[in-house]
Amino acid sequence: MKKVFVDIYLQFNLGDDLFLDILAKRFPNTRFTLNYLGTNYDEFILSYANVNRRKYTFIDKVGQKLKLSDKITNYDQVAEEHDALLFIGGSIFREEDYHPALYKDRVKIVKAFKEKKRSVFVLGANFGPFTSQKFLNEYKAFFALCDDVCFRDYYSVNLFRGLNNIRYAPDIVFQLDTTEYDPIKTTDKVGISIIDVRHKRGLANYYFDYVNSTVLAIEKFTNEGNECCLMSFCEAEGDTTVMKEVYEMLSEKAKKKTSIFEYKGELKQAIRQIASMKMIIAARFHANILGFVLGKGVLPVIYNEKTTNVLKDLEIEDISITFKKIDDQHRNDDLLKSAYSNFPKNLDTIKKESVKHFEELEYLLEPSLKRNSIKVV
Repeated sequence: MKKVFVDIYLQFNLGDDLFLDILAKRFPNTRFTLNYLGTNYDEFILSYANVNRRKYTFIDKVGQKLKLSDKITNYDQVAEEHDALLFIGGSIFREEDYHPALYKDRVKIVKAFKEKKRSVFVLGANFGPFTSQKFLNEYKAFFALCDDVCFRDYYSVNLFRGLNNIRYAPDIVFQLDTTEYDPIKTTDKVGISIIDVRHKRGLANYYFDYVNSTVLAIEKFTNEGNECCLMSFCEAEGDTTVMKEVYEMLSEKAKKKTSIFEYKGELKQAIRQIASMKMIIAARFHANILGFVLGKGVLPVIYNEKTTNVLKDLEIEDISITFKKIDDQHRNDDLLKSAYSNFPKNLDTIKKESVKHFEELEYLLEPSLKRNSIKVV
């Protein structure tokens, strides 16, 4: 059995958890070790016979604290024990204040794997946002060390055209098998995927406008006879706090027709919620993707260019909202009407192309594996 060391963002973020779910099920005969030391994901990964996390015992902690050992960054040993290194995620290459330390750690682990002649993959990501040429140049050097880099948007691909290991495929979540959810009846329910704009660069000033506008949107939808469902995709990034604030500001009449859903690791429940909607106002990136995959109308709320770039690739960028015009989610009736039928027309092709993310990894791990859709079970 091949062994892959996986670097992934684990904070009970719905999109990233779907990446892990899809990966584990696509390669059932591969052992995946998560680069994660905490215990709060232990129950989640128990669902997968082929997934475990790094072991980090009390003795390891004591040794680390006393500087007697280094279990956290002992990547030479990790590389010795695995056949490949995989970075999988969405916005994992942003220029943030913590970049220098993160970049140094990433280079260290990649070099450890390459010294052992192990393969290195980067799958599912977009590049940026970034502002400095230095940041871009550093990652040109970083990606040059990798065997395969598959981005989810052409904007990112074009930034690294000089490297022959750069590819494109639509977002990994597009390859979900949704047949299980087809029997779910579409109701008069409008979903609202919430984010905390205070966590997004340059958007903190829009916080109160965003909350107030979302309240007004729900009042509008419920007054028109719809139900609404507020969705938090990631508590750690503030979604739940904002969702509850919005709910508490609703009139008593609107509250009676509004439910809340807080994602805490229940993948199928989250997908079922969206499957029952007729339209979703999607601030979270993967609220857009799941809405598209499930054939729902989607009104994207753009908080940075990663969503814009993907919508352009899908040739569906005309219907969306920016935070400068956030009131359009309750004032612009023409836009809202168009959103009910806003989804890619070539969805079948997009789903098939999404599978290409795993082409090179598949060649290493299971070259005879049939490339079918992934089903959440």
